[in-house]
Amino acid sequence: MKAAVHFPVAQASALRILTGVFGVVWLMNAAFQAQGWLAAANARANFLHALAKAAAHVPAGIRPLLTGIDRGIEALGPEVVAVCMVVIALLLALALLTRTKLAFAAKFGIVYSLVCWVVLNGFGFPYSGGQTDPGVFVAYAITFLFVLACVPSLNGQAQGASVQGSTLWNRARLCFGALWLFDAALKWLPAFLLHFRSQITSVIPGQPHWVAVWLGFVAMVVIAIGPVLVATVVGLVETVIAVGLLSGRWLRVIIPFGMAYSLAVWTSAEAFGGPYTSAGTGVRGNVLGNVLIYLIPFAFLWIGSQAQPAA
Repeated sequence: MKAAVHFPVAQASALRILTGVFGVVWLMNAAFQAQGWLAAANARANFLHALAKAAAHVPAGIRPLLTGIDRGIEALGPEVVAVCMVVIALLLALALLTRTKLAFAAKFGIVYSLVCWVVLNGFGFPYSGGQTDPGVFVAYAITFLFVLACVPSLNGQAQGASVQGSTLWNRARLCFGALWLFDAALKWLPAFLLHFRSQITSVIPGQPHWVAVWLGFVAMVVIAIGPVLVATVVGLVETVIAVGLLSGRWLRVIIPFGMAYSLAVWTSAEAFGGPYTSAGTGVRGNVLGNVLIYLIPFAFLWIGSQAQPAA
């Protein structure tokens, strides 16, 4: 099986634009981090708070790992580490935007995203109170895997539709499916099914007035239909998306459906990614929110589906 994908010219052009969009995301992350960790009056406290927040929510068995990392960062100097992270985000953005050293950047981005998932997202914990999202850095790593699979076409090399035979492309799709399966599995737990209403109302405090009004309306609709019923439908939807991605079947239906559902979650449970604070959105990687980033892997898959026969 081939390691990389060679797309027709039209799809290759679309992929370059999409890769640039991913670069803009990293540029925004760098800007948020620079503002919160370097330029703010309480920059050092913001950075240490982001690290401590991750360590505080992990299970006791793995907490020593994160506290050890935090001590190592304090020994090196939080300011130095923060500068390095901002520089890395800038370099990844530059590589994605200019397609320079793209294969190396994608490989490094996968590793770096997983490291940030541990250090800043604390493996996605806590998985309590109905929380099911493992953190945005997992989606970043998967997106970098899609980029790596497309490097030949992104760099204007050989063209041709060999998507189905690409090892890396299929691995990226399977990883994305596994991410949705993980999320879907947690949706079937009582913590989510019985507390779905709070998933909407808990994000209202601190939001701009228009967002709070919208979320209040969404909460009223959920209550009118029945929170448990809506939560069950959400679990079914995510399970269907996961099965479709993992099987690779009916992707031309699953992909737009998944994109529409992701937007629905972003405008409700994720409150458009806000509120935006110096120690919140963007600083820990979740620029514009977590699930909105899922649109990028979906877009990669959609472009790939146009380069091969419908399944």
